[in-house]
Amino acid sequence: MNENQYFENVKSYKLLANKSLGQNFLINPEVAKSIVNLLKISDDDEVIEIGSGLGSLSYFLTKFPAKTQLIDIDERMLQFLNEHFGDCKNVVVRRQNILKEDLGIYTKIIGNLPYYITSSIIEHILLTATNAKKIVLMTQKEVYPKLLSNFKSPLSLFLNYVADISAAKDVGRNNFAPIPHVDSVVFVLTPNKNIKNEENKKLLKLMQQLFLLRRKNILNNLTNIVKDKEKAREILSKLNVDTNKRPEELDINFYISLLKELNF
Repeated sequence: MNENQYFENVKSYKLLANKSLGQNFLINPEVAKSIVNLLKISDDDEVIEIGSGLGSLSYFLTKFPAKTQLIDIDERMLQFLNEHFGDCKNVVVRRQNILKEDLGIYTKIIGNLPYYITSSIIEHILLTATNAKKIVLMTQKEVYPKLLSNFKSPLSLFLNYVADISAAKDVGRNNFAPIPHVDSVVFVLTPNKNIKNEENKKLLKLMQQLFLLRRKNILNNLTNIVKDKEKAREILSKLNVDTNKRPEELDINFYISLLKELNF
């Protein structure tokens, strides 16, 4: 089946979209191909596509000889994927919840992320994809600015610690069926050596706890963890940190140092 035939087929399946799973199918082959090309796949890569759906990205991924896993949690999508890619010897189609997948073996990761669990998936990728060389993700457009280093949140601080992030392209809502209420953006993550840090899970958990009460200063938030205000004050003094600072006013180096002090 050629490219145009395949994507006409995808368009005809739009009524299969499950709103509760955040399904919107990419129907523009030029956009899909350009997204896959961002992954820069080599023959020896281990590739996984998150939420393959009706295979808009899969169509181009499977043109490469690299070992490729196409996963989805919707049995209807898996049936469609198996019909089209099940005979490809380098491709495995299977049912899986991405949040339960250990991503440690994969060197390239790609996905059009469901809007309703975008942050959870990105967090899971950053914690488990310890051998990833390139990660290409599509999310709703409003998500991207919240991942940049100037937006202080546990996820943005952690992401910019373990990877470089760059926007690749905007994808308008009219490129999907059914048409969503928002536009999308594709961005590329290039992990650095910090993604292999064994303390990453503890680091992210610590930041999440300290950001729970954003309006409180770091002294009060740390006190909630150590259960002793004077001990919290001593720790912050040792780290030369103003006790009146709020969590979003502190950088990743502070949280790394704090983790060491707490033996968290």
